[in-house]
Amino acid sequence: MKRLSEKEFREYSLSGNLYKLIVQVGTPFAVFAVFNSLFSILDTMMASHLGTIDVSTVAYMSQLRMILNALGSGLVTGSMILINRAYGAGDNEKANMLMNTLIRLILILSAIFLSLIPLIPWILSLIGTPEEFIEEGTPYFRVIIVATAVNFINLIYINVEKARGNTRTIMIANMTTMAIKLALTALFIYAMGKGIIYIALATLIAYTLFALYSLPHLFEKGSIFCIRPGIVLKGRKGYMKGLVDISYPVAVEDSAFSLGKVVVNSLAASYGAEMIGALGISNNISGIASSFENGFSDASSSIVSQNYGAGRYDRAVKAYKANIAITFIACFFAMTLLYLMDDVLIRIFATSRTGLDASFMSMIKRVFVFDSLSCLGIALGGAGMDFLLGLGKTRITLLLNFLKIFVLRIPVLLILQRFISDGATALGVMMMISNCGGAIPITIICYFTAKKLRKEDPGIRQTADTHR
Repeated sequence: MKRLSEKEFREYSLSGNLYKLIVQVGTPFAVFAVFNSLFSILDTMMASHLGTIDVSTVAYMSQLRMILNALGSGLVTGSMILINRAYGAGDNEKANMLMNTLIRLILILSAIFLSLIPLIPWILSLIGTPEEFIEEGTPYFRVIIVATAVNFINLIYINVEKARGNTRTIMIANMTTMAIKLALTALFIYAMGKGIIYIALATLIAYTLFALYSLPHLFEKGSIFCIRPGIVLKGRKGYMKGLVDISYPVAVEDSAFSLGKVVVNSLAASYGAEMIGALGISNNISGIASSFENGFSDASSSIVSQNYGAGRYDRAVKAYKANIAITFIACFFAMTLLYLMDDVLIRIFATSRTGLDASFMSMIKRVFVFDSLSCLGIALGGAGMDFLLGLGKTRITLLLNFLKIFVLRIPVLLILQRFISDGATALGVMMMISNCGGAIPITIICYFTAKKLRKEDPGIRQTADTHR
């Protein structure tokens, strides 16, 4: 799709063919998501080269990082709901005010995160981190905190470009960033023989370079989304409250989801530290398919939000339906490819500098057999969550994610541990039950929400009144 102006894309979002729109906007997201998953796999493979404990440490610390990242990404995602509404309604001044208020909130959050750096060893001990992870994981996590704060600027830029429909730009920028990170990681580990802290350093350098690219675009004069330092410094209390109110459920939801993964990792550690690595590797491999399908789903949320802001409720519902069809097609395509290459990927992960660990390979395979089926539930549930998110129903999405983690995941694993002696099988079944089972209440809520929304559509109501 050729690059459209902000005004042109708004018109396309409100009147273009929805299937074509979602495919055009979502394809760059989906393609990048696949490459991002592959990059993550290569990143984990490099950590695997250092040893089983090293890769398990990285997997464990990655979940902690996701908790922090979720706070910022939740704030950005929630804020973009209101920004997209104003954009869809044609209220450019309000959209810009909200944008600059978001920048102010992100700067405050980043300052809080950086203040936690001296407390990392105490925090890791407090949450029950295995002792073998703390010594090496502490310096790694300190660098990751800085990288996470830098990446918040990139998250804002990515969401702004998504609102403009410039997802191809996002894809190229993200892939370039990931390529730089991988090249640096390979240099540090293979050429220089460094440890996992240098994996974190590679991430920080790559994110910093991306931020240097992002910032000039965010200061672009004449744009609806332009940063205006005067507004950022002064802030607007009314706008700040509005953004926090709609964003905090998303931030809490994402953080709770990541915290749930940390709890699952702690439970998995009862089978041995290697089991955390096996679960993380299986998640990474399955994530190739789920990330691909979610690329399309993620693109639809801004389309839903913009149409809702413009009062075109029926079109927002049709975008959800189109998203389900496209996401399922993407799911089956990605899963087919995944099953053709799973043995190759698992073998790579189970091979370190000391050679193939057949026991570790078997462990990963047993998790993956069931974990991979989660992609079906993720496809349906993801489409529904992005529909609700686009409508601004963040409290409902919070409740649904709590249900998924604290009803269908952690308690289910505790039950399975009593009846299934093999930890790998228990973890795989847990992932399948939580992801597929969680899609059921999401779809039911979306059905009734869509039904109500169509009745409230101004255009449909006006047509109905005319025929009376």
